[in-house]
Amino acid sequence: MNTNYRSPNRRQFLRGALAAAVTAGSVGAVAGCGSSAAGSGSAPVTVWDPFQGADGANMRGIISDVSARTGLDIKPTTLSWGPPYYTKLAMSSASQQPPDAAIMHISRMPGYAPGGLLEPWDKGLLAEVGITEADFAPAVWDSCHHDGELYSLPLDTHPFITFFNQDLADKAGVLAPDGTMPISSAEQLHEVGSKLAEVTGGYGISFGYLMDTAQAWRLFWGLYRQTGGDYRLEPGESAALDEDRAAEVIGAVASWMDGKCLTESMDYESGLAAYNGGRVGMILSGVWEVAGLQASVPRTGGMPMPTMFGTPAVYADSHSYVLPQQRSMTDERRRAVYEFVGSVIRDGGPQWGTAGHIPAYLPAQQTAEYSALRPQADYAAAGQHVVFDPAVWFAGAGTDFQNQMSQALSNAFRGQTKPMDAVGGMLTAMDRFLAAPNPTA
Repeated sequence: MNTNYRSPNRRQFLRGALAAAVTAGSVGAVAGCGSSAAGSGSAPVTVWDPFQGADGANMRGIISDVSARTGLDIKPTTLSWGPPYYTKLAMSSASQQPPDAAIMHISRMPGYAPGGLLEPWDKGLLAEVGITEADFAPAVWDSCHHDGELYSLPLDTHPFITFFNQDLADKAGVLAPDGTMPISSAEQLHEVGSKLAEVTGGYGISFGYLMDTAQAWRLFWGLYRQTGGDYRLEPGESAALDEDRAAEVIGAVASWMDGKCLTESMDYESGLAAYNGGRVGMILSGVWEVAGLQASVPRTGGMPMPTMFGTPAVYADSHSYVLPQQRSMTDERRRAVYEFVGSVIRDGGPQWGTAGHIPAYLPAQQTAEYSALRPQADYAAAGQHVVFDPAVWFAGAGTDFQNQMSQALSNAFRGQTKPMDAVGGMLTAMDRFLAAPNPTA
């Protein structure tokens, strides 16, 4: 799920949402049927998602199965992924014509929950439909909360990991007897990449990041959190990172880009093409690319991002279900919504996992269907150590925050700026975001 776009200014889009509440006609085409009949038990359960292509077909199959199994009438609507999706979701909530449930990245929830655009999940009712805290990794479950309330219900995690060409890796002699690739330091990754380069005749590892709005950030943030580095992003205060640890990570990535281990001049599509064409033996990318990689390189292996800086941590996001704030809702209809979402999460995990996503519902990972998926089952452990974007209103998937962080990092990865200068640039940009008022406050 590459997100090459800039997010609209959050204040502008919430102003638009509030204006839509006044001019109801302006959202008719957006909201569709919405849930204006929320009080009617006979009305279908409406749900929005941004799943297109193979993901969309996959989700439609899961919903069809849920409908057949439960007898629920479900009306799904797919909208374009990116700023239009989140804009329309905010508008629908502000206009009081939202869907009953919607998919939202966990990383975006902190920008919606404070402003009353979402309502929290009732944990008691969730337990009645078979969903409890024990069913999810703590790192995921904890990130679903805001001010002690559960606002997101995770369908999956989709982390940033490593894939490798098993044939080339075997020729390079970098595989352990069990087929894994032991890497426990930044130096070891460079060594593995250099050995793969001897086999490919070019460079060893693919990482497409130039002109991308998220890739550099994804790599950096996961590795920075491996160092144990923390952050402070509080309104009215200066942004803070552990600057030495951040610079250490940036310097390590820059050291890999020597034209042998990695190349500094690669964009996202070029990175995929290099792996798919057999010109590299490894790629640093997201799990959502697994189907395309396997189509070109059938013997594609996968593993969580190696722990190179001490503490297991893997950058990720999560597709989660949220409940847009409703004007009215009967107990019967609320129960139907909970049954629908609960059934998708409980029973749809193995099928959803075929697209590369890791089911957030832990029992789904233990099923024979999911365990048979390769390399998905091999990197599923990444879900235990995921780290998400900072829980602030301006961060998350598809935001300008990710874009500005990536641009500062990209220059340092290429050796055009010093690591500590890149850290300073990131902090300066963070301060600008912190100085802007939170439109949901």
